[in-house]
Amino acid sequence: MTDQRYPELTDDAIERASNKLLHEFFATCGGEITLPVPVERIAEKFLGYRIELTDQGLFADPAFLGGVDFQTETIFVNASVENHDGRYAFTIAHELGHHVLHRMQFLSYQSEGEEGIMCRSSTKRPMIEYQADRFAAALLMPSEALKTSARKLSRKFRAKHGTNALAARLITEGGFSNVSREAMRYRLRELKLSANPLMLPRVLLIPSLLLYRLFRYLSRR
Repeated sequence: MTDQRYPELTDDAIERASNKLLHEFFATCGGEITLPVPVERIAEKFLGYRIELTDQGLFADPAFLGGVDFQTETIFVNASVENHDGRYAFTIAHELGHHVLHRMQFLSYQSEGEEGIMCRSSTKRPMIEYQADRFAAALLMPSEALKTSARKLSRKFRAKHGTNALAARLITEGGFSNVSREAMRYRLRELKLSANPLMLPRVLLIPSLLLYRLFRYLSRR
């Protein structure tokens, strides 16, 4: 589903937009990116939004996870996700994605009676919802920080335990405590950091095959 008001954006462009916001925010508080990324502070203290937990109106339906009203500078979060740290932070980060990627186009071509962008969980989602999801993942799990944390875990651990265990370890020990395991697994796949416990590194496969052939040759002598 495409809304002609909004341009198609490459994944790289969305990553750059997310990194720009991160660096602008952290430049105001020391310069170094720290984890977990404080999305509430970015929204409220840096961008001037008010975060409102609600179960009223549209948000009586739990399928409506969040929304952003650009006129009143309010980010709405469905009250049902308040106690789910990963979902709560991702919803705020998603709405920040709309602010960065879509706000200017929305305000320039706003339809009568349209106050903001309301986000519903659905199998048929507009393109801008996928863009905001990508932005949220990049904001909460910055690529360089995630790659650094993943590299600290041994290749042996990654090969033995797989992506699910890798995601859990990064959340608990890598500083990504406000991220759900599902979001982490998806981000690891995006960045090609996911582990497959059934696959050995190629550098191990070739020597193993040569040793096997050597053993067969010597056993026949």
